[in-house]
Amino acid sequence: MRDLAYPGGLSELDFVATYASSTLRKPQVVADSALRTLVLATRADRIVLTGLVAEQLAEACRRLTAIYVALSNRQHSIAKWLLGPLPGVEAWQEMIQDAGMLTPEQLLRHLSLDDSALEYAERLRGQPDLGALTDLVAAASTGGGMLLVPWLESHRGPIEIHYAGCSVDGNNGASALVGVEESDAAHLADLTADMSSIARGFLDTYLGSRRTAGRPPS
Repeated sequence: MRDLAYPGGLSELDFVATYASSTLRKPQVVADSALRTLVLATRADRIVLTGLVAEQLAEACRRLTAIYVALSNRQHSIAKWLLGPLPGVEAWQEMIQDAGMLTPEQLLRHLSLDDSALEYAERLRGQPDLGALTDLVAAASTGGGMLLVPWLESHRGPIEIHYAGCSVDGNNGASALVGVEESDAAHLADLTADMSSIARGFLDTYLGSRRTAGRPPS
């Protein structure tokens, strides 16, 4: 019997599988599509498209964090964790601190995953500078993301996108600076693919162990 608490009337396990195959893939697909469109776009449109790629990277980071939080804290079912709001910058910072301190094998033990996820733990551990994405994650976490570009004749220096969030009290929220060149967009899209792939790898490993063990939904 299907559990109607999950979207579309999906069972608990089907919901997690669908989340892995579609929700976690969305940022990468959108980023890649924007990157392809960017090649033939006007400069003004390229700037907006680069900002769109940055938005997808922020989402991919937060989705990965959601998977990390869910797998490392099994007091609730994974599906229940994934039904909640995306984690904010504090959870992101805790995850990247773990990634910097723990070996890939220790990461797997922390997440209660088997060795089939070692490739993804190594990829997370091997990311050169996850801390550089913290401002972007913080801006996305505050909501109301805005792409602001100083498109003024009086502007001096390289043009950068300000990806800004809004705080609850209406004061200045967090913001991140993003370069606007095609190479910047390509780098952001590559990072989006990495974050999405690692998240899918972790969740697919969990799904594989669930199916193999034949445990009933929790």
